Amino acid sequence: MGKVIVFGSDKGGVGKTTTLINIAVMATQKGLSTIILKSDKNNDLFHWAEIRADNGLQQIPVYEAYGDISKEIQKLQKLCDLLFVDCAGHDCSEFRSALTVSNVALTLVKPSSMFEKTTLTTVTKTIRTAQIKHNPELQPYVLMTRVKPHKTQAATALDDELRGNEVWIQPLRTRISELDVFENAVNEGAGVHEVEKASSLSAAKAQLELIANEIDLFDLPI
Repeated sequence: MGKVIVFGSDKGGVGKTTTLINIAVMATQKGLSTIILKSDKNNDLFHWAEIRADNGLQQIPVYEAYGDISKEIQKLQKLCDLLFVDCAGHDCSEFRSALTVSNVALTLVKPSSMFEKTTLTTVTKTIRTAQIKHNPELQPYVLMTRVKPHKTQAATALDDELRGNEVWIQPLRTRISELDVFENAVNEGAGVHEVEKASSLSAAKAQLELIANEIDLFDLPI
């Protein structure tokens, strides 16, 4: 039975799909069988998979499902080590149903935007409700993304605020910096762990690997 990681947010433009792809590719590079479930109605993941196939890269199956996707998740997790679920950048039935059967939930936020930070109130309520009513074993985290390497004050302030009250979904220590290599790799149908040479490549790989360690990504169910 594979581990399920759901990606969601209450606002678009935070790098959700790009981050999911890069983490999924990292997992395949470590020899794990990986599936992506698309529940966002844009076709970005399908386009990425097509480019990936054209470039002769190892295929990562991309499925799609909408509405209550809990049964589809339970079906697909039997076929892989890791199942990554990409939900839309807003509150939706797909995200709510995914939370009831997932192992890990990552909600992404760009800390420099006050509008995006305020969405954490809604997301926290949604996740806590899922934990209380359906899935007490769910492990949720806030992942800060697109953090400018030399402008971390906003990220530090948000981190302090969240850690100051345990009712909030707690933040990961690792943050995703605003590095071009993340998006450039995805535009080529790849992930940064398949890129041989690029600016800030080592930093990008290290951030993804630290995130994997923090969420026990490779500690698979027996």
